Amino acid sequence: MPRFSILIPTFDHGDTIRFPLQCLREQTEQDYEVLIVGDGVPPGSEQRLRSYAAEDKRISFIPFPKHVSRGEPNRHQVLANANGKYICYLTDRDLWMPDHLERIGRLLETADFTHSLGLHILPGDQLRFFPVDLGNPNDRQRMLTRFNRVPLSCAAHTLDMYRRLPSGWDATPAGKPTDWHMFQKFLQQPDCRTSSGTFPSAITFPSPPRRGWSEQERINELTHWKSRIENPEARATLVQEILEAAVKARDAEREELLHGESALRNSSAWRIGDFVLRMTGARIIKRLLR
Repeated sequence: MPRFSILIPTFDHGDTIRFPLQCLREQTEQDYEVLIVGDGVPPGSEQRLRSYAAEDKRISFIPFPKHVSRGEPNRHQVLANANGKYICYLTDRDLWMPDHLERIGRLLETADFTHSLGLHILPGDQLRFFPVDLGNPNDRQRMLTRFNRVPLSCAAHTLDMYRRLPSGWDATPAGKPTDWHMFQKFLQQPDCRTSSGTFPSAITFPSPPRRGWSEQERINELTHWKSRIENPEARATLVQEILEAAVKARDAEREELLHGESALRNSSAWRIGDFVLRMTGARIIKRLLR
């Protein structure tokens, strides 16, 4: 039985999927199976995916008709037959550093749901980070109730925890991010141990900012970033740049949160409420206001 099952959902990004597949071949941890979940893949792409599966017995291509959303129930069906102890996700247009699986494996020894450092590469090589520590109850609650902080290609969990959830991947409610809908199910479980990695071992390239790009434009971008990951010296420089930028992003977000809290406490509504609470001694209401 493989240590990892890697689920790759795909629809119609052409041959960008060869880049994440190449990243898998270069992992320091090679004990895995790859489950490519096709969501209405066009005939030309389907033929290409079948050829990739034929080249490596660890790769399975499982095609499904196009789902009304993003094929979430199909992912659940595939995971029902997964063999790995740990489940990782990798989209068809993202990249992993060579030690991603190795690092994730260490994190999952003491967690049921975890992730690598969350970041997006935006057009123009801009970086966007998602500072979070899911080992911190406050951060965990914020991600549960307010917004997602974990790109899909950064996320991982144990198969055992997934199978203990009341429900797995299913159709996402309208207007809600697909990944967040799924991740909330882990965070809602009191017995789900969560943690956050601090190393940028997954590099993600979200589609919305690239809407209208041709397949060749996507391939050119991935070729550029893949070359930085392949060369050890270039990779070390890239990691240093990312970590330095991540620290600045974390500090900026923390400062913004502190200013927001200060502005709230200095508002007239807060001062009036605080006065009333002190006069009535209603401590439970004060906790609700906070």
